[in-house]
Amino acid sequence: WCPIAEPTAIEDGLTSSTEFAKNKDLLKQQVERLSAAVNVPSVSYDDNYEVDKDPRWHAFVTLHETLKSHFPRVHEKMELEKVHSYGLLHTMPGSSQDLKPLVIMAHLDVVPVPDPTRWKHPPFEAYFDGQWLWGRGSVDCKNNLIGIYSAMERLLEQDFKSKRTIILSFGFDEETGGFRGAKYLAAHLKETYGENSMGMIIDEGGSGIRTIDGVAYALPAIAEKGFLDIVLTLNTPGGHSSAPPKNTNIGIMSRLITAVEEHPFGPHIDEHNPFWGYLKCEVENSPKASEPWLREALEKKEDFADRLIDSRGDKVRWSIQTSQSVDIVNGGIKDNQLPETTETIINYRVLPSDKIDDVLKTVADVLAPLANNYSIAVQGPGYSQIDRGFGVLNISSSNILQPSPLSPTGPDVGVWNIFAGTIRQVFENTGEKLSAKKVIPVGTISTGNTDTAHYWQLTKNIYRFSPRWEGTSEGVHTVDERIDMQAHLSGLRFYYELIRNMDSFVDN
Repeated sequence: WCPIAEPTAIEDGLTSSTEFAKNKDLLKQQVERLSAAVNVPSVSYDDNYEVDKDPRWHAFVTLHETLKSHFPRVHEKMELEKVHSYGLLHTMPGSSQDLKPLVIMAHLDVVPVPDPTRWKHPPFEAYFDGQWLWGRGSVDCKNNLIGIYSAMERLLEQDFKSKRTIILSFGFDEETGGFRGAKYLAAHLKETYGENSMGMIIDEGGSGIRTIDGVAYALPAIAEKGFLDIVLTLNTPGGHSSAPPKNTNIGIMSRLITAVEEHPFGPHIDEHNPFWGYLKCEVENSPKASEPWLREALEKKEDFADRLIDSRGDKVRWSIQTSQSVDIVNGGIKDNQLPETTETIINYRVLPSDKIDDVLKTVADVLAPLANNYSIAVQGPGYSQIDRGFGVLNISSSNILQPSPLSPTGPDVGVWNIFAGTIRQVFENTGEKLSAKKVIPVGTISTGNTDTAHYWQLTKNIYRFSPRWEGTSEGVHTVDERIDMQAHLSGLRFYYELIRNMDSFVDN
């Protein structure tokens, strides 16, 4: 029901992370490194121009120099390519061409800070209070970035020579979709190595490690939901606002929005959703925390999504239901002028069981009868009505991303055993505060998307995991972002041991 990979343990002559983590100077060193990265405001904006035309990208030059100064061995001993100006690709060629490369990812950019005055400490002046390091990017994603660099630096200090090619791939616009960073990095790797050429790809994501009824679960994302923006554009005749029609353009659009929100997509779960596998592990290892009916429902392979949401609410909803969110509305230009055009953008995160085309057609079918009630013609999927002079509703889509392929797990998947075994090696029985007697790694589904969306052609073995315990990070994408530095040290250890373990692993 819930196969669990064994903890990894190798002998390669290198210092174990457990040993070097005992060095009291390590915390001070990592605070300095992470602080230096946080202090660089490497923000990516939705309205950034191309890399050669927008001076706001120049902050990444400063970050490049900061990383070079703090990680000299990585920059001296690994090949460095700057892809599309600001993407960083560090490569250590392995001695064996039979071993597919390991790719470890992070991103250099952070989200904007709308109002710095709301922060307890200035967002781009890193502050360490003895436990937490505060600042924009301290969690997302410079915590991972500095952990990866530090792990590689520590290995190179010991004159590490890899059998497997090691690639560090760092994009610079993940927060805006990765279309200037990760897209080019992935294309470069595909051109260099070919399709299905990587042994494993690790990136941020997942739900970290959480404890349920005394049992710890590591929850890497082995799949991501799809992404879709549906754009509603309503065009109607104009005129003076002193002589309005019964329903203005904006009034009609408001009713269309209400109709969308009154018709959410229903929840659904089956064996193809990774969350199913997580629930099997939960009922096996934390039965007191599970619903009395859940094991039987899993055994009978029922679709119990509605019952699960009734029991657990929004904690599980978006793992088993396509979400819709009305995010942008634009309409009207003057207070005495009837609005002629209103545009609404609705964002969907799509379950693998709900096809992108079906979502678009379902929304069109909900809106068409209502629009027709106002004599509005509908043009969109399945509709090509003629404008009779009262207006047109255009239903279109943009920013389409299909749900990701499912990454393999289980006892017969060698790279999963290395990945999951490394999690257990690092987070079990360390004697530290952030430790557990047993950690159960089990794949789940991500409700958001990462830069890995651009890497699907390189391998099916993509695991999205930010190695930290639940409750050790706060303020991601909002005010007072901060990371517990003990969690950062555990993450460093994870990357260090993963590289060692993958280097000793022979692919099937």
